[in-house]
Amino acid sequence: MKHVKIPSNMHLADAFNKKDLDALLKSENMPCISIYIPTHRGGKESLQNEIRFKNAIEKVKPMVPGIDLGPALALLDNGNAGFWQYQKDGFALFMSPELMRAFRISMDTPEVSVVADRFHLKPVLPLVAYDTTFFILALSQNECRLYKCDRQHCDEITPENLPDSLSQALRFDLQEKQLQFHTAGQTSQTPGRKAAAFHGQGVADDEDKDRILRYFQAINKALTTFLGPRTDLLVLAGVDYLHALYRSANTYPHLVDKGITGNPENLTAQDLQKAAWEIVAPFTRKDLDRAVKAYQDLKGSGRTANDLAHILQQASTGQMKYLMVARDADQWGQFSWDDGPVFHSEKQAEDQDLLNVAACHALRNGAAVFPVLLKEMPDDSPVAAVFY
Repeated sequence: MKHVKIPSNMHLADAFNKKDLDALLKSENMPCISIYIPTHRGGKESLQNEIRFKNAIEKVKPMVPGIDLGPALALLDNGNAGFWQYQKDGFALFMSPELMRAFRISMDTPEVSVVADRFHLKPVLPLVAYDTTFFILALSQNECRLYKCDRQHCDEITPENLPDSLSQALRFDLQEKQLQFHTAGQTSQTPGRKAAAFHGQGVADDEDKDRILRYFQAINKALTTFLGPRTDLLVLAGVDYLHALYRSANTYPHLVDKGITGNPENLTAQDLQKAAWEIVAPFTRKDLDRAVKAYQDLKGSGRTANDLAHILQQASTGQMKYLMVARDADQWGQFSWDDGPVFHSEKQAEDQDLLNVAACHALRNGAAVFPVLLKEMPDDSPVAAVFY
């Protein structure tokens, strides 16, 4: 990773995945320190990144007297100034006596620091619960780019025989056209006749449309050969009139109806990924929709609950099938198996988010956990569970 000097025992990554979640869920050596800060990707605002992290460390210090925070402080060394200028949308640090992991995150995160007997993982759960692989096909007459993406990655790939431009796909046709129409006005060889100009990114005439259609057919052939039986979604990016033309050539069954409009030559991979994710995101909610329906169908049967105290006691039994927790709400307090939960209206120094406690125990015991917005919860509660 560029722009950073890190301690040898710290793991630093640009994405958070299920393996990371599992490792943090298994950690049991106290204290578990979790720090989240929102960050800026660049510009003057990125100067706030380092300041926010420094402030977060200062908040944590009195909570963990005698604990060496040296690895975290190393990220504030003068040699790491560049690191803080090259962030994503959020930054998370997890420290315990047995591990140290830091992540640059492609998702907005809250600004919160928690010291407890487990890590505060609720803010990163959406990166695991709703992730999916998808492809972006960025089309113009000048170039063709294919990206393989998920919520946190976007990599350009080049399948075999995928043409990279209209001129490559139809080079012989274009050479013939250039020979026939080599000026934009009258020529001395053909008095009174005007040459035809190629329309580029504008509205194409019938002859141009025919050439573009054959270009798209060549792309579709290479693409379907490469994707084969996959079921990953494909998002199309291009100017308006190219969308209809490509869809008439497409035979890949998982091309999404909605696409990204505009000339993709003006967009970076990051721009395309962000726009495509907004299109793809609703498709990742099928399992959540199933959980919500199960909750609504079983409500009143004794197989659902929305009382946090009851859910905390049941989360580790292995009897919980689905758990939905509000990702934009917190319930601070303390929890022990002997005494149950103690709720606080405001966060106290040693408090943890009890919604996070419920989610962590449910995940460790096989439940499917869905972080959702409070307004999307299926009941008037920040937590809802379905049992077997």
